[in-house]
Amino acid sequence: MHQDLWSKSLLATYNALPLVVKCIDRSNMQIALGSFSYQGNALDLMNKMMANNARKELLINAKVIVDNALGALKPNSRRVLELRYLQRKSFEEIADALNICLRSVFRWHEIALKQFSSYCIIKGYDEKWLDKRYAEDPVFVKGIRYCQLKDKSQVVEDKKVKIADRLNLRGGYMSFSADGASGVASM
Repeated sequence: MHQDLWSKSLLATYNALPLVVKCIDRSNMQIALGSFSYQGNALDLMNKMMANNARKELLINAKVIVDNALGALKPNSRRVLELRYLQRKSFEEIADALNICLRSVFRWHEIALKQFSSYCIIKGYDEKWLDKRYAEDPVFVKGIRYCQLKDKSQVVEDKKVKIADRLNLRGGYMSFSADGASGVASM
């Protein structure tokens, strides 16, 4: 998997991580409380709790990776990523929130994501490291799918913005005269 997709997945799953960690704690509590009436091998229960704790540690580490990477970014880069992934804002909403044009949001997002990915690589959290630890975790599998779907819609939106930029159609629409010549009209 590509490093940028891992970066997006880490960001997209960030808000879910504390909830999943709480669920793991509850599961361990249920295992512990249910162990009094368990007829099987107590070692099986202990192994299950240890596996849960190992997963919990990985999820907490993922949250720390994101916190540290975001903290290392410049404020504008951090803000774009927070709005896009943590607050789930569209690019249009980000443009409005930051009072910048949509094309700038796309550029800032691309730069911020590359900086985030570079930070992860420099700290040793490259694609291989992330694959080994998180590729099979259900939270990250869903996060990766979510990001892949978002990427597809982003490509379509990015093409629309590029076409509009070429035609200088920001805030306007294309009109055609009877002879086929085109012009731009403001809304």
